[in-house]
Amino acid sequence: MLNLATKKIIYVKPPLREAQKKSKTKQVGILATKSAINNKDLDLYIKQNNFPKKINVFKINGSDLVELVESGKFHSNKKYSRKTIKRILDQELFENNIDTILLSSTHLPFLRSLLEKEYPKVRFIDPADKIAKKVLLKVNDDQKKRNSLKIFASGNIMTFQRKLEHVGIKNKVNSLSI
Repeated sequence: MLNLATKKIIYVKPPLREAQKKSKTKQVGILATKSAINNKDLDLYIKQNNFPKKINVFKINGSDLVELVESGKFHSNKKYSRKTIKRILDQELFENNIDTILLSSTHLPFLRSLLEKEYPKVRFIDPADKIAKKVLLKVNDDQKKRNSLKIFASGNIMTFQRKLEHVGIKNKVNSLSI
C-alpha cells in the first residue's frame, strides 16, 4: 500500500505513445540519466506499452548532458556543450535512424534549443506539459494548501542548491532518501 507521501509524487515517464505516433522511422530514443536508463522499471514501462515489433526504443545515457545543465555550461560554454551533445547523440542517431527523442529528465528541456539546432530533423519531445497538467490537477484538487514548489534531491544537497541558484532557481532543496 502506498503511503501518503508516495501518493503526492508525480512520476515523469517518457510519453512513448506520443513518440510512436510522431516517429516516421519508428526508431525512438529515450534520453535520460544513466540511473534512469538502467532502472528495471523503465524496461517494464517500455514492455507494458506493447509496441508493435516494427517500433524500436533505444535508451540513451544523457548523464553528461544533465551535467551541462547543472554546471551552467550550456549557457557559458556553447562550443563545449555542442561537442558534448554530438559525442553522446551522433552515433546513436545515425546508426539507429532515430528521428524522435524523449527528453526524460527534468534537466534536458534546458538543452532543447541546442539539441534542435544540432539535429533539425529529429523531433525532441518534452514531457513537461503533461507533468504541468498533472500538477495543476493535484493543486486544484487540494485548494486548502498553498501552492508551492518543493525540490527534493539525493546526494550532495548543498552542491545541487548552488547549481540551481546558478540557473535562477532559488527554492530550498530538501533531502530525499531512497
